Amino acid sequence: MKIAFFSNSYLPYLSGVTISVKTLKDELVALGHEVFIVGPQYPGHQETDPKILRLFSLPATYPGYRFVFPYSPGIFARLKREKIDLIHAHQPFGVGLAAWLLARQMKIPFVYSYHTLFSRYVHHAPFIPQKLAKWAVAKYLTFFCRQADTIIVPSEMVRRLLVLRKIKTPIQVIPTGINLKKITEHKTPNTGHRKKHNIPPNAKILLYTGRISQEKNIPFLLEAFAEIQKQEPETRLILVGGGPKEKAYQQLARHNKNIIFTGKRPHEEVLDYCFAADLFVYASTTETQGLVLTEAKACGLPVVAVFGGGISDVVGSGIDGYLVPQNQSKFIEHVLRLLRDDQLRQNMGHKAKQNIEESFSSVAVAKRMENVYNSLIKNAQRRGI
Repeated sequence: MKIAFFSNSYLPYLSGVTISVKTLKDELVALGHEVFIVGPQYPGHQETDPKILRLFSLPATYPGYRFVFPYSPGIFARLKREKIDLIHAHQPFGVGLAAWLLARQMKIPFVYSYHTLFSRYVHHAPFIPQKLAKWAVAKYLTFFCRQADTIIVPSEMVRRLLVLRKIKTPIQVIPTGINLKKITEHKTPNTGHRKKHNIPPNAKILLYTGRISQEKNIPFLLEAFAEIQKQEPETRLILVGGGPKEKAYQQLARHNKNIIFTGKRPHEEVLDYCFAADLFVYASTTETQGLVLTEAKACGLPVVAVFGGGISDVVGSGIDGYLVPQNQSKFIEHVLRLLRDDQLRQNMGHKAKQNIEESFSSVAVAKRMENVYNSLIKNAQRRGI
């Protein structure tokens, strides 16, 4: 079949949505399907793949992000000529709206993946009152979800949220898949990262990867680490990623030489840090799934995370990590427990990796998505749409 993905972010910009789209695209192509991606242009990036179609874009206030002009007669005509069987939007605004309108014009099924809890990100629009912004976003998302033939959500929490909003559109819970082959083939790094950051061989490393932004609740990690370090001095906290709060949080942690901000790093290097670490720590409560958690677990890291969002579908508390309330003492207690018990940490790390292999393989996820697509296309053909 021929599928078109519409997204407001794609390579070379790195984000959870980008990785999700790229991983699913690669696996569907491996299954024998043709996948076109409609995404933004990026300055200095020369596209070489004829099936990646770029829309005009302008810089946004969020670093690296783009405002995308969601219309291109040439691109839309190309998709019509290709006789696309189904359109799958990975974002509801602008690009997603264009995707829905094109699907209806072409009379083909329309799928929407609910990747982000947008109402919890309205602080990035500072000129609009927060209550008004949340209300408007919720109203629009409810409208948009009702236009889809099927909604894909990455966790049970998101499914329940949409049901509470009285959305009757069929909903499929399908997590973002992890490319296990890429991780398996990735060579475990030597002591290069420890030497680079002057970390002694016996020091334990706590790792965070992801955006350095307000919604990720990073001050919680910095405060918790200050207490952890008092009890376990030979411990380091490494934060891998970039974002609008990077400088502010670096300033917040400026007096602690054992807190290391690496800045935004290539994905291969993020995996290097995962393999070099001992434990993954996370405090965001806005995740629909938490792709960085699945990636860390695939590298054999147990997780200590604040309970919230959709991460309960990813972390088995007491099995491959711990989910705790947003309470410093509880968080610190569980981090220290894992730092001090090598056997427990290794057992949980093994179970973490095993869980990802069983439930989050990108191959298995792509086959589930393929079944959804096939069912929608057959139903559309039966109805004569």
